[in-house]
Amino acid sequence: MHKQAILVFAFVVAVANAWSFTVWQGANKSGKYRRYFDVHAGNYCFNLDTEMTNAGIQSFSYCSMPWTRCSITIHSETGCNGVNLGSATGNAPVDEWNKDQTSAEGSLMKSFRIQGCQAAPIVGTIDCQKCSRDPF
Repeated sequence: MHKQAILVFAFVVAVANAWSFTVWQGANKSGKYRRYFDVHAGNYCFNLDTEMTNAGIQSFSYCSMPWTRCSITIHSETGCNGVNLGSATGNAPVDEWNKDQTSAEGSLMKSFRIQGCQAAPIVGTIDCQKCSRDPF
């Protein structure tokens, strides 16, 4: 049984991203969206697409896999400058942060920083819906 558990864990690690962040122009995850993700547990700043930010971000979803434990901070200006609009830690198990309707201030987000990641060899992709704690 121990070998099976190791194999299952190895498979999951082999088919998942370190983190995924999706933003929508509409509330309740509707309208145009842009998904950001990385297979590496890096610590980087990402600017949101201006097409998305010009219309305003109305909802978002973030998740991090337990072996990377990536945290996220969301910022009001590009380059991860300006006001820190919010953050979530990447504590295990799978950490999720879903916001079906951002605040007026939150809708003005322009960038986000992924940080505190633990390095792990990861390939493939994840979908935040698949790492949801809600049963499907």
